[in-house]
Amino acid sequence: MGFPYLHRALRSVSDEDPRPGTVTLLARAITGLRAAGVTARPRARGDTGYFSATIAKGLLELDCDFAIGVPRNKAVWRLLDGIDQDAWTPATDMEDAEVAVAVYRPAGWPQDISCLVRPVKLAAEQISTDPRARRRRTIPTGQLALALEGVAEHVHGYSFIITNLDVSTPERAAAVEHWYRHRTDIEDRIRDAKHGAALRHLPSVRPTRSGCGAHCWPSTCPHGYRHSAASTTTTGPAARTFTPCAGGY
Repeated sequence: MGFPYLHRALRSVSDEDPRPGTVTLLARAITGLRAAGVTARPRARGDTGYFSATIAKGLLELDCDFAIGVPRNKAVWRLLDGIDQDAWTPATDMEDAEVAVAVYRPAGWPQDISCLVRPVKLAAEQISTDPRARRRRTIPTGQLALALEGVAEHVHGYSFIITNLDVSTPERAAAVEHWYRHRTDIEDRIRDAKHGAALRHLPSVRPTRSGCGAHCWPSTCPHGYRHSAASTTTTGPAARTFTPCAGGY
């Protein structure tokens, strides 16, 4: 998203699901965008943690386009069988990667959405034997087994992106995927904004429990930045306190 500093919100250390409150946060950000005189239609992009029909519908109500990562489930793996070999086009600025458009609309999602599929060619030696490795989850089970057994020299890791943007031509599909791929640029902007004065440096009465930090759509809370509510008395209401992030947490 091109306006990460128009609104931010502190998240509770217990907030594991980033989706609740996302539309409200975006509405406030867009209000600031309009107040700044920007009239262009905003675009939002989010990782699979923001995969939600509620968020997608909320964005459309805010007159905002979107591209959101799709969790790799049985439904999206089945999409691969329906994509014609001639439908693939080279991805922009990404070696050994292609893009194609598939028809996919999960239950409850808005009409007129498409699913971008992006495979990336991976050499077998690039695949970790650690079952926790993230890259392994991008590879279809059959291909992964062949690579680990030394039968296949290369396989493909897949990403899936659901969007309401125009992907009616190969060039437009590649452009949307390229734009979506750069969503992680916000992490650099968060680091730049801190200037050595991050909220983790604020004093705290509870030095061992939790940290604090900013939550900016579309990224999740940066590592080591959180906050929590803590009671400073035995009878009074909870008071919000902040603590340094010990041990890099």
